[in-house]
Order: sequence, then structure tokens, then C-alpha cells
Amino acid sequence: MSNAKWRKLFHVVNENSVPLSKCVWKLVTEDKPKNGFLPDADHLGEDYVGDCGALNGPFSFKEIEWLELPAKVGSQAYDKAPVKYVYQDVLKIKELVDSVGKFQYEISDDGIRIYGYKP
Repeated sequence: MSNAKWRKLFHVVNENSVPLSKCVWKLVTEDKPKNGFLPDADHLGEDYVGDCGALNGPFSFKEIEWLELPAKVGSQAYDKAPVKYVYQDVLKIKELVDSVGKFQYEISDDGIRIYGYKP
């Protein structure tokens, strides 16, 4: 996917204040996906995501294999605490994605996965 499309995607999500507490990044340079969050507009360069804490350092858009926004995110305050769930509005994300261009993505009950490179 082009740098411009990634920027459009991140900008439209930020501009519409969609509450997202988690995403999963799969970079072509990494073997395993990593948990993180979406960068805000201040951390976007022409061809990269700046050091915003999303993945412990800057990375280029061309490194993004896919980005997944889960529909349901669980967290625990401490070990053995009950899991609390937050629901992310995947259908709203789909609408926003569709509003800014044609993206390759898969949507399911588990969330939406947006592809930079589809294997």
C-alpha cells in the first residue's frame, strides 16, 4: 500500500476521534505481530510513523504487512483479576476506511485487518 494511503487512513481515524485502545501491527521485518496503538497525526511523516511508542521506535509505512483492530480488547489490572473488556467500533472503522479509498482488508467478528501487503 502507498504511503499516502496509510497517512489518509491514520488521519481519518484521528479526525473522527474513534476511540481505539489497541491494535496489532505485523511488520515485514518482524516474525511475530506486536500489540500497540494507532499513531496520532503529530507522529506521521511523509513515509513513516515516528517514535510515538507504537512499536518502540520509528518505522516506515512500507514495513507494515498488516494492521489489525480487534473488536474486543481484554485487560487485567493485576494477575488473577477479572478481565475487563473494551469494545472497539469495527464497523465505524470500516466506514472510515471505505470513505478515503480502496483498501485491502478482511472484516470478521474478531475485528478488521488492513493489509499493506497481502500474502
